[in-house]
Amino acid sequence: MKALQPEEEKNHRFLNLFTALESSIHAYVRRLVYRREDASDVMQKIAIILWKKFDQLQSDDNFRKWSFGVARFEVLAWRRDLARERERLVLSTETIELMAEELDRNAEQLDLEKEAILQHCLGKLKKDQRSALQDMYDDESNTPALAQKFGKSITGFYQWIYRIRQRLAECAKQVADAR
Repeated sequence: MKALQPEEEKNHRFLNLFTALESSIHAYVRRLVYRREDASDVMQKIAIILWKKFDQLQSDDNFRKWSFGVARFEVLAWRRDLARERERLVLSTETIELMAEELDRNAEQLDLEKEAILQHCLGKLKKDQRSALQDMYDDESNTPALAQKFGKSITGFYQWIYRIRQRLAECAKQVADAR
């Protein structure tokens, strides 16, 4: 059997030690890093660091303790980096409150504009069309009775209401686009 060169010996020792503990290290990391993808990224960093610093290991008997120590520090580094990233993404309470107030003001303004557009477009409908829509949205509306009231069959009434709604939608779009 051919004797291994010093570098091959080192590679062989590392691979034997690392592969024997890899699943345990990964399980340890997985308990501390919740997302599977993040845990895999952290594991890759751990493997690289273990390989680069393998010469610093005093004894193969200490590999388990040493590798878990490296894993612990890498998880802490990952969490620190994540916290920094989140800090950059997190807005102050004051900023969020200002944004909320602005959104509320804009929502009120939009509601007022929508109401104005709707009233404008309703004003363009014939009186019986406005009355039919109002009756349709009444809580106690009865479609057969409404159809009879407006002199239409039930199917004809639904089609009529559909066409009225279409006219309202077209009118509202034209008015909104003109603003």
